[in-house]
Amino acid sequence: MSLTTLLGFKQSIDKIRSAPSQPRLVEWFENDRVTHDDLPGRVDGRAFEPGGCYFALRLAGLHLTDSRRYAQKVLPLCVCLAEFNRAGKRETVPFSLGPDTIRQKLQLTQPDTGDEDRPQSGWVELRDIEIIPPTPVSQANVEAFIGVYAVPGDDIAKTLLNVMGTISQAFGGALSPALAVAEKVYDGFTSLLGVKEVTPAVEALHGNLLRNSGYLLVSNAPEDTPLKGKLFVSKGRLRHGADPVSRLVTEFDYCLVSVQRLDSLVETTGTAPDLFGSLWQEVIEGFGGDPSAAANAFKKLQRAVYGSAQLIPRDRDALIAGYLVEYQKAAQVFGVEVATAGASRGGELDSVMSAVAEFPTIYEALVGGDGQDLNEKQKDELRSGSTVWKRASELFPSLAEQPTGHVSDRIVQAVLAS
Repeated sequence: MSLTTLLGFKQSIDKIRSAPSQPRLVEWFENDRVTHDDLPGRVDGRAFEPGGCYFALRLAGLHLTDSRRYAQKVLPLCVCLAEFNRAGKRETVPFSLGPDTIRQKLQLTQPDTGDEDRPQSGWVELRDIEIIPPTPVSQANVEAFIGVYAVPGDDIAKTLLNVMGTISQAFGGALSPALAVAEKVYDGFTSLLGVKEVTPAVEALHGNLLRNSGYLLVSNAPEDTPLKGKLFVSKGRLRHGADPVSRLVTEFDYCLVSVQRLDSLVETTGTAPDLFGSLWQEVIEGFGGDPSAAANAFKKLQRAVYGSAQLIPRDRDALIAGYLVEYQKAAQVFGVEVATAGASRGGELDSVMSAVAEFPTIYEALVGGDGQDLNEKQKDELRSGSTVWKRASELFPSLAEQPTGHVSDRIVQAVLAS
């Protein structure tokens, strides 16, 4: 799919409306209009650098001015279709939240007066809804369609909407290349949103999402509303002031999306995903068998890291080095007579050591021999692979001074040749 497909998707929805759509408020928030954020470094307005950082999309929240209608009379559906390039290939991620998820998280922002005719403003609490996980920024930008709809409901429609929400969230989280799944979900969106009497709460088509990090507001407020340019995102919520206790904006329906910038996945906080955990487990299991098993599994792991489209080059350098050092430690701890990269003869070992000799921090970590004195907890951490990310974060500052990709090139060449 491409932006033209997303545009066609929007046009197919427009066909069911009798009145022409009016310009609505779509606004960007960054810098001094984003305050007290839980992750300020990710939404601070910095520009995205192709090949030098990651982007991530998260649904920060929904606001519905008439929550009772969505809770009792119609089925709410939140849709996002995002397209971007990864490793030179175009990827499409369909994402939706079904009625049950939205209704369960719907919280009133004003007391219920008992007046059946008075709309009740509602905020949908969404702090951890991931649309796209951290992904390397490419030269091409990210295009996205975002919409919230009211669907006339019955049991069949509700079931379909909830199933679509479950499938699309799982697909988006895994970023699977199974495009057939994407097409099925896309077809489901198109079919259901073509139903008579489906009405939009908010929607927007954005073809240049990675301008700067920050928040994107998509609303049904008039484009020329007096509130334009005067609102803030404080503590992840749209408010009338910069203070986190300022009054929430409840005057119109809107969807708030966090467009995050991450410098690196190599973190000391332990929040970085272990993208290669299963391959590291193969290495650990290999130590219990033939001496060559661990070495072969390690080479397989390093190839995977080296060729990963989920890492920027700087992170790849640090992880290649981190896995090398931790593999050497694991060989010492688990008592298998293999040396670095599986070499047990001097000539083969020398090729790896000579390759890292130009990187003092890696060389010192390899010859440090700190694997002999680990307690049981530290051994468990080594088995889990969590120490690799810690080691990579320790090596990262010095390796960042090297030409991009040079460290991983030298290590992988030596490992595979051993």
